[in-house]
Amino acid sequence: MATRNSSSDSASRPRRDSENRSASRVLDVLDLFLEDGSGYTLTDVSERLRIPKSTAHGILHAMSRHGYLTLDRATNRFTISLGFVGRTRATPAVELLRQRARRHLTRLSSTLGETSKLIAYEGTNSVAIDFVDGGGPLKYAVRLGQRWPLHATGGGKLYLAQYDDETVREMLAELGLEQITNETIVDLDPLLAEVAEVRRKGWARQREEIHEGISGFAAPVLDPAGRLLAALVVMGPTARIDEQAESIVEMLVAEAQALSAEVGALDSHRTPVDAA
Repeated sequence: MATRNSSSDSASRPRRDSENRSASRVLDVLDLFLEDGSGYTLTDVSERLRIPKSTAHGILHAMSRHGYLTLDRATNRFTISLGFVGRTRATPAVELLRQRARRHLTRLSSTLGETSKLIAYEGTNSVAIDFVDGGGPLKYAVRLGQRWPLHATGGGKLYLAQYDDETVREMLAELGLEQITNETIVDLDPLLAEVAEVRRKGWARQREEIHEGISGFAAPVLDPAGRLLAALVVMGPTARIDEQAESIVEMLVAEAQALSAEVGALDSHRTPVDAA
């Protein structure tokens, strides 16, 4: 009896040790991503945690399937998903961003009279994570978690502006350019020319490309490493946006730079192309 028990214990101990090691590795990977909100490739994770690539591959793709991570196929980097953020509020940087952004959104909307929103990026979409309604009788309506394709929005063009033209071509060739309104840019060369303007100016606009009669501007918010973290956006009826376009851009860029500085950007005046 004693011998049988001893054999059973010795057989189960390696299984428990293996299970504990697997669980520990998953938690190590999660800790790595939560540490500073950075994105990591498969190779990065394998080297940083000193685990085999095959093991890292299995963990990363399992975490992606379960909604903990998002894979950016343009860079092959995994990042914490916004869905995970929404469920657990586990990333202090994003929560800090949302908290700090609120007064900037309020100031933009109260001064300009138009809807302002804070967007972040997940995969191949921009996502609304906060907004403040405009004060006019006609306004642009937003809902939290709403998603937009990159090619048809100002915030999406900021995202594309991080990459060189070849990378953007590859990314959009895979995604396709959906014709959402009559004004949506669906030809690659004109879109690349507009993205080049975004790199030059440091802000972006869209003109009735995502909703008929609605236009707006977007300015970048940078993370502590100087990379594009999010964007502040002002949108409203095209006639009103056109009428005060210069004032909108001036205030929007100033608020985005101030928010970047508040969340710890090393240089709040760098544009997305500088940060790439």
